[in-house]
Amino acid sequence: MQANGIHYVRLPPYSPNLQPIEGVFAELKKHVRSLVYEDGRYMDKPFHLMAAAVGMITTAQVAGQYSRVSHEISRPGTAAAAA
Repeated sequence: MQANGIHYVRLPPYSPNLQPIEGVFAELKKHVRSLVYEDGRYMDKPFHLMAAAVGMITTAQVAGQYSRVSHEISRPGTAAAAA
């Protein structure tokens, strides 16, 4: 695998700061709170609420989470870099 440019990084058992999805979920929760605050009727329509919140997530936000994690992994002194 390493001959093909694929390198393994050993992560601690649970590292939310090294999981891109955690950042995306944080953004999603912000959008849900914002939508409910703006229009309380969303509380009666949870599927509409989630669809609207997911629609507010941009590809740039998702890519930013992957970028953040890759910087975190490559930073000296982090648990992932030390492993």
